[in-house]
Amino acid sequence: MSDFASLGLAARALQAAQRGLDLTGQNISNVNTPGYSRQRLDQVAQGSSVVPSMWSAGPITGDGVLVRGTQRVRDEFLESHAQQVHGSQALAATTQSTLGSIEGALGEPGSTGLQSQLSSFWNAWHDVANDPTSTAPRAALLANATQLAGAFGRVAGDLDQQWTDSREQLTATVAEVNQSAADVARLNDAIRSATASGVPAHELSDQRDQLVLRLGETAGAVGRLADDGTVTVTIGGTALVSGSHASALAVTGQATRAAGGGAGVAWAASGTPASLGGGTAQGLLTALTETIPSYTDALDAVAASVASTTNTQQAAGYDRAGALGSPLFSGTTAGSLRVAVTDPAGIAASSAPPPAYDGGNASAMAAHLGDATGPDASYRSLVVQLGVQSQSASRQADVQGVVLRQVDTARQGVSSVSLDEEMTNLMSYQHAYAAAARFVTAVDDALSTLMTMTH
Repeated sequence: MSDFASLGLAARALQAAQRGLDLTGQNISNVNTPGYSRQRLDQVAQGSSVVPSMWSAGPITGDGVLVRGTQRVRDEFLESHAQQVHGSQALAATTQSTLGSIEGALGEPGSTGLQSQLSSFWNAWHDVANDPTSTAPRAALLANATQLAGAFGRVAGDLDQQWTDSREQLTATVAEVNQSAADVARLNDAIRSATASGVPAHELSDQRDQLVLRLGETAGAVGRLADDGTVTVTIGGTALVSGSHASALAVTGQATRAAGGGAGVAWAASGTPASLGGGTAQGLLTALTETIPSYTDALDAVAASVASTTNTQQAAGYDRAGALGSPLFSGTTAGSLRVAVTDPAGIAASSAPPPAYDGGNASAMAAHLGDATGPDASYRSLVVQLGVQSQSASRQADVQGVVLRQVDTARQGVSSVSLDEEMTNLMSYQHAYAAAARFVTAVDDALSTLMTMTH
């Protein structure tokens, strides 16, 4: 190798060390940047030509170092797994939140809960039975009945409001999904153009992968990397993003339960129902179509049972005027339950017409507190079922949280920046640069000596 060729070799060594220093600085400056993947220098030894020549031969020692570019350190398998786990964790968290809100609406156990109100209502009939001729216990009974109907209405209203809030949250989530999908498509286009031009697009890829991870969390989406650098994002096997094209989702159904309820997520272009793979959107959709309606229906059944039981027993007795008792409650749902009797004298406390005031019918009414299949038993069953489901959802959310932390730790262990490692690289490239500079000095001295010898 000639001395002038040695200068070229030294120049390439200086350039490689300089690129390494710059890249290490890039990693260090982005150590706290969310979603940033560390980058490393892709360099190989450059050998001499392997093509024989009649009048020349390549240098025996090779031709120095060749920097082929930079690489983004990332494990695609861990990234795909993280998208799925983020979706499962978001689904579990949304389910837990829904059941927790229903528990809050029922307020059990507590003095303001329906269980306490039901007990007070039935016990008020005992007071009437003990003093059937007095107006005071009858008036107290009507007050308890009004409070009970109000409690049913309050819980029903809370559940309806929760349904409306979940519907609005689903709409906002779907809008976020559509925006993220459009951003992924835009970044796909930019990355594909940069890759075709031979320009690194690592930072753009980091931004896009963050969006894909968010799509996994919100809609259970999964991304698959293509050869041209783009990512195809699918939901339930259907492409949400393909190259630079993004499809859109839409929420279907009425905005409130009073308007007919119903909710779904469909592809905006075709109206075909979308099969969500998990995520927040799936949790909200399940809450709207299954969880909240099922507990609303169960509450309505308890309210209907209260009205039916009370009105049937009321009709079996006699009021103060000697007439058979009229219905105490009107309405057949929790939201429509009302007290129909306004005069305390209309309470059918007696089991026989006047002049008898035995309070027998009031005692029979109070005994319904212990009915094995009565409204109290149905309500207790509802509360127990809710407690079991809520506890199960809480455990599931905890388990998914642990899995999520493990997966994120694994993927960050591959792609995140380690300051210790970067400091080691910094010193390594610094020494490499100094050695290359010293090599240039040595070659320069040799050339100076050679030039002196020619005189």
